Amino acid sequence: MAGSRRLNRRVWLIAALVLAGCGRAPDLSGTWVGRWASDDGVSRGTFRVQVSQSGNRISGRIALEGTWFSRARIVGVVEGSHIRWGVLHGGVSVLTFEGRVEEGRSAGTYRGPGGSTGRWTAVRIARP
Repeated sequence: MAGSRRLNRRVWLIAALVLAGCGRAPDLSGTWVGRWASDDGVSRGTFRVQVSQSGNRISGRIALEGTWFSRARIVGVVEGSHIRWGVLHGGVSVLTFEGRVEEGRSAGTYRGPGGSTGRWTAVRIARP
């Protein structure tokens, strides 16, 4: 019985350590540059975003080309290699980005006003 309890504790300890490592958010702080293109092929542009991170939450400023606005704020979350962030212009969410991040590169899809959709890619060019 005592041996079984020790084994149980070890299994739980190992499981907790593995799960803690899986949920750790990568550090995305720094300057990222990227490209975006609408799925219909009509719109495309570039962006540059300065990201700050606290835990799994990100925030910062973004400069965009090819949109009806050129500067805005971003807020989002990172969960493992999955990232979700929104672009806020005048306090209103105008774009939502979702994708994966790995080793200074990220890519995914976005959704804009009126249901417009597209794809994006980015690379980190500087750390803070």
